[in-house]
Amino acid sequence: MSKILITGAAGFIGRQLSESLINQGHSVVEVDDLSIQPIIEPKDDLIIKKVEDIDSNFLVNNNISSVIHLAAKKNVKDSFYNLNYSTENYDMTHKLLNACTNSNVLRFYLASTCEIFGYQSNQLDESSQFNPHSPYAVSKVANEYLSNVYMMFKRDFKVTSLVFFNTYGPSEGRDAVIPNFISKAIKGEKIFIEGDGNQARDFTYIDDTIELLSKVIKSDKYYRYLNIGTGADITINKLVEIIKSKIGNIEVKKIDSRPNEVQTFVADNNVIKNEFGFFPKVDINLGIKKVIDFYNNLNGKK
Repeated sequence: MSKILITGAAGFIGRQLSESLINQGHSVVEVDDLSIQPIIEPKDDLIIKKVEDIDSNFLVNNNISSVIHLAAKKNVKDSFYNLNYSTENYDMTHKLLNACTNSNVLRFYLASTCEIFGYQSNQLDESSQFNPHSPYAVSKVANEYLSNVYMMFKRDFKVTSLVFFNTYGPSEGRDAVIPNFISKAIKGEKIFIEGDGNQARDFTYIDDTIELLSKVIKSDKYYRYLNIGTGADITINKLVEIIKSKIGNIEVKKIDSRPNEVQTFVADNNVIKNEFGFFPKVDINLGIKKVIDFYNNLNGKK
């Protein structure tokens, strides 16, 4: 029986996507190097391995036919200061693509990001031009070109880039804005907003993202790029207002903006709506409540 390989399988999206696919009857091989400690304890059958060490023999011996490559160093701000992050993103993807095209893998799902588009004045569709504003984003753009090269190298090898627009939810790493704010707020700690707080993002709740990804992976339809977003944006200031309405008064301090901060990201999601019936079921108010409940339970609060 052919299997699906997931890299970054202990991470926020990887863990939940893996469980969803297994529940649907797929055979999944889960790999993560645990260089980033997950919020939820890793599964016992997780293979602890660097992506760079996955070779064609590993893929053949494990009967891998599809790869979902989620592993990455994804902190935008840190990529300006930890210079190895961007080169690691490129290097691991390069080696994995090479291994795949020298094995039996024919489908490759690449975790991409709206950061590849940078700031543009309208909704971003799958054909928007690349305009990276950070070293992290440059590494992800480079992975897009690598994917094209390896599809030319092996003509029946197909890559779909999953362009994520801020998927959030319980068990997301605390470096992300929503869990960062909530985990601090419920402990009475100060929240720091970088810049004026008017920057806006397109937030999709994890359950909606996982349901969509499961449909995409199950489908025979092929798309080079798929935007994963709700089609609506919300400012950081509005996020704080919602959290305040559910937790109470929060001390907020505004600090310097991030380097090259992009003012807004919002997805044109017509493709996933029309082709996969995507309709987000969890709005931002309910999603934030679910994250608050998660952290309250984690801290022993009721």
